[in-house]
Amino acid sequence: MTQTDQNTIKDKGNKINVALYQMDITSLEIVKNRTKVVDLAEQELKGGADLVVFPELCITGYVEPLVPGLTISGDHSFSSFVEAYHAASEPISGPTITELSKIASKYQGYIVVGLALREGPVEGHLTNSSVLIGPEGVLSVYRKVHLWQNEKHFFEPGRSFPVTKTWFGPLGMQVCYDIRFPEVTRALALGGATIVTNIWASFREDSTPPADPDQFRHRVFTRAQENGVFFLSCNRVGLQNGYRFMGRSVICGPDGQVVGEIANEEEAVLRAELNMDRVAQYRSFVNLANDRRPDVYDGFFGLE
Repeated sequence: MTQTDQNTIKDKGNKINVALYQMDITSLEIVKNRTKVVDLAEQELKGGADLVVFPELCITGYVEPLVPGLTISGDHSFSSFVEAYHAASEPISGPTITELSKIASKYQGYIVVGLALREGPVEGHLTNSSVLIGPEGVLSVYRKVHLWQNEKHFFEPGRSFPVTKTWFGPLGMQVCYDIRFPEVTRALALGGATIVTNIWASFREDSTPPADPDQFRHRVFTRAQENGVFFLSCNRVGLQNGYRFMGRSVICGPDGQVVGEIANEEEAVLRAELNMDRVAQYRSFVNLANDRRPDVYDGFFGLE
């Protein structure tokens, strides 16, 4: 790290500016989607953001059929959609990460982006990944561990929960359905994370209103408060094959307080300033790590 970098970090103190892009994505229109991502990343980092977050599978769009039994949009059969989706995916050395790495280096910022990555020892396998890019390039890749419904036909599940050091604190990532498993955020917190990102492609039938418009706030509040972390939840919006993606991106502080939110399903950017000192303040009052009782939990398999 150069002396200039050190001075920049010192000047920022423990406060960071974040931007979450609640993005409208067009299925398989990779050039269109990538252009939006790259342009927004540069706009936000140039404007003073330290961390920019994009939704799950934001270049390819979501897999189809979206749910079991649904037809596939357009003229695709299942096999032709699989072929098109694989072709639209990228290796880590692909154009999206390459372009975003240049922007992160230029503005000394960080980017979290959701990608279908073509990787691994088996040709043809994909992962549903959240990639952390910093000034030095790719810092971490989280591969979604809990695959939702038809995702299992496309992606190889991940097997770890990496936590990566940044100047504003250790960062952990998860993807969509992962939030329903409290073990994920707890594992990240125990690994040192003080900030956790969750990127979504969560949808409903277009003709059916959401059962609970506040569901994302509830989930994020709970995971943030029970672990004492800043939790950044970035969902996509738009239509795909008769289903509407629900947006409602939200940021909660370590005590669960809502720092900022977009309470609708429109394309927008959620910006907020986070005071990372709040993590230590909350954890010193609520001693979650010290008060855990793994000696009791580990041997518990049912009621006596």
